[in-house]
Amino acid sequence: MLLAAQGLSAQTMPLLYAPADARSASLGGTGVALEADAWAMENNFAQAVISTRHFSIGAAYDRWAPQPAADNRFAAGGWYSYNRFAFGLSAKGSFAPAYEAVSPGGATLDPFQPSDLSAALGLAWSPMPGFALSAAARLVSSSLALEARATGVCADLGLAYSSTLFRVGLSVANLGGRLRFGNTEAPLPTRIRGGGTLLLNCLSFTVEADYLSGAGLMAGTGIEFRPVSILALRAGYHYGPADKGVPSFGSCGLGLLYKGLGLDVAFLFASPTIGGSLCAGLSYSF
Repeated sequence: MLLAAQGLSAQTMPLLYAPADARSASLGGTGVALEADAWAMENNFAQAVISTRHFSIGAAYDRWAPQPAADNRFAAGGWYSYNRFAFGLSAKGSFAPAYEAVSPGGATLDPFQPSDLSAALGLAWSPMPGFALSAAARLVSSSLALEARATGVCADLGLAYSSTLFRVGLSVANLGGRLRFGNTEAPLPTRIRGGGTLLLNCLSFTVEADYLSGAGLMAGTGIEFRPVSILALRAGYHYGPADKGVPSFGSCGLGLLYKGLGLDVAFLFASPTIGGSLCAGLSYSF
């Protein structure tokens, strides 16, 4: 129960605002104004219906914050667009290192592994060329300790505009959700994201500003360079408070894309808390 109290005093469910995939992580945690990939449901699903792709599916693994002990995280998602609509699904989870639990009577119990889980269903609509909006319903579950488990629901909303020269996006995530752990109720961290991407031949630049309830302002920027069509080199920087939200970090990564098959890898550095985090993802799109 002491561990549960410590968890509630910090931000609820960090899984909901940390980068979910390797491409976003390698670009400083940005994602709201990127072209939709398999993890669009976790960034800004409105981008899916105005993407140059019609279908995408993928899964990612993240070894998060390896000091002093890494969390194991996964994210899987997919979507399909038809005419002016897109439909998407996503699921993600975070599993902290297990610890030895003790009953009130002092007996040793089986090791307990804290975890957070999320699943979402989304719909996007493009009322006119280049412009789109989206809505998603999300189910979340958190287990902080044997006697501290909770489930809740929330909503995500998104807007996007895309042209040949730039892409912009705005999203509000985790709206209206609350988790009740026994007699303690904790709101889910509402996150407002806005940003833009400039497209210049083989280069793209993206910037994003976020507001996370309970933590304040965060921001990120990233650059992607494609010397050839199958290879992308990426780098970025994220700014965030040291004690809440996602702390500041530098990032780098690469992406490979061949006949719709994609491999993305990201590495985080320049952070005492999440430096050394590694993320990799596989996807297929057309």
